[in-house]
Amino acid sequence: MPKQPPLTRADIMNRVDIPKDVWTFWTRGGVLQPVEGGRGTGNRNKFPWYEANIAAIMNQLRILGVKIEGMLSIARVYRDSIAYFEGLGVDRDQVNALWQLFIIQGHIVAKRTEWHRVRDFVNAPDLNPERFLHLVEAAADYSIEDVWAEEIEAAPDEKHGAQRVTLELWDLWSTLTREEFYRHLDPYLTVTEQPKPGEPGVENSNLEEMTYFWRVGEGDEYRFSWGSSTKAGEDGATAMIAVDVTAVLYKVWNSDTDEAAGHDEGEGE
Repeated sequence: MPKQPPLTRADIMNRVDIPKDVWTFWTRGGVLQPVEGGRGTGNRNKFPWYEANIAAIMNQLRILGVKIEGMLSIARVYRDSIAYFEGLGVDRDQVNALWQLFIIQGHIVAKRTEWHRVRDFVNAPDLNPERFLHLVEAAADYSIEDVWAEEIEAAPDEKHGAQRVTLELWDLWSTLTREEFYRHLDPYLTVTEQPKPGEPGVENSNLEEMTYFWRVGEGDEYRFSWGSSTKAGEDGATAMIAVDVTAVLYKVWNSDTDEAAGHDEGEGE
């Protein structure tokens, strides 16, 4: 995903259809944030492009009654995820490649466990090796390097596509921790999404493809998870908000707003 230019206030307002009073309340309260260092007169209405996505998600939550304090807790998670991956110096395609390496690692752990089980079986003193020749061969032929190569080769986008695994990404991946990577992964992939016509999932309304939002306790802290309400249950939540985020973001990037944008460009510039 190439680096996107910042958007103006008018562009986001038109793309997301945010009322002016709501915009003022959100920007003063920190729900939406201009570009870093953009507090001066000329820059205060320039926003990172992903703020349009945050605004669109927040607008759905506003309609459903979430208070600004809850929005701030959600927006913070999105921005933390962006900061995490920007700090690694990777773009969205490279994040997917790193993710593939973690998936492959899981496959290899499972294969290694199976190999140890087979090896212990064939090494039993009372085993007749001729009877279980295929297992004996499997136990002898295990190579972690070969398994890595086979798994990467089997991933269709990794060898030739934009999400391919490179030596540089491999080196970076070796420094990462699974827990921290996965903590930031879903929020990042959600908030950096720019769905286009014809992309898989754009028209979905499947509850399993929703993003679920829920309150933690009786306060205004919210958490969220894509595609599953399991974590909500772990928090003891008995009620959740389900948002089809992909459909929401599709409207942001595929509606006739470019011509309309700019009717209040001069305000506050």
